Amino acid sequence: MKSTEYIIVGQGLAGTLISFELLKKGKSFIVFDEQKENTSSKICGGMYTPISGKRMTKSKGIDELLDLARNTYRELEKFLGIQILNEKNIYAVFGSVKEQNDLTLKLDNENFSKHINLQPQVQENIKQTFGAFEINGSGRVDVKKLLDAMKHKLEESNQYITEKFDYSLLENVDGKWKYKNIEASTIIFCEGVNATENPFFPNLPFRFCKGDVLTIKSEQLKTDRVIKKGIGILHLHDDIFKIGSTYEWNDLSEAPTEAGKNMLLKKLDELIDVPYTIIKHEAAVRPSSITREPFIKIHPEHKNMFMLNGLGTKGVMTGPWWVNQMMKNNN
Repeated sequence: MKSTEYIIVGQGLAGTLISFELLKKGKSFIVFDEQKENTSSKICGGMYTPISGKRMTKSKGIDELLDLARNTYRELEKFLGIQILNEKNIYAVFGSVKEQNDLTLKLDNENFSKHINLQPQVQENIKQTFGAFEINGSGRVDVKKLLDAMKHKLEESNQYITEKFDYSLLENVDGKWKYKNIEASTIIFCEGVNATENPFFPNLPFRFCKGDVLTIKSEQLKTDRVIKKGIGILHLHDDIFKIGSTYEWNDLSEAPTEAGKNMLLKKLDELIDVPYTIIKHEAAVRPSSITREPFIKIHPEHKNMFMLNGLGTKGVMTGPWWVNQMMKNNN
């Protein structure tokens, strides 16, 4: 029987951030992940921004939250020896005069206006009848690169097992968790959409949302900015860009759909005026909650069983803060 302090189920963004916190604290743990090819963490754009939503709002406390997120990803870069944090302004294209006016009305608030540049350098090859503005303080985390690097790090230290977790084999014996040949003091579930199969935290109010994304190549679309209008155009490297994403609430299959692709292409063609080639079409289901806040749960009977799930579309930005909150309850 192998003994460890923690079992972590799932190595998406939440599981990776928890793993990092445990490593910093010198705790022993083992991660289980089945390594699905397409998950929301792996195909997401990884964007963060202080200004978001159709109403272009800035949430209370967002500056402190972003500082924590940036510091966490810089620590991860140093620890893993990789570069994942890219600070990039968002070039946001106005869709109407009303959008222009709505934004102008918010500029009296200095805490808001410090993020807005109303006279950015004009981006070529973008259709922008009503102009555009730039959101400062935004950026991107290469989440897939982060997950791959952490997986490799944990594999080197024999802290990673590639398999789907079988809930039926988990036993509580004398207050400890036994799973196959492993005994742990604490277990943390971060299994994404697989949480619907978790018998220990049943009937959680998830609100799943499927997203299709495209990867394209365009030699004429010369930009390292993030372009946004209905969809996002995110420069990855060379002439390669990620386009996304859709929000589908009914078809929750993991397969990409023609409907999703066509919707992205329609919005892309309305936004750029240069040729491109589709390289890849992917889709994944995002786990989020009805309240839009993640699930940070302690089992009502087992105080050494936790769940962190449903970080949602703002997970890159909010994930480090939520992990800190959860770890406060689990010293």
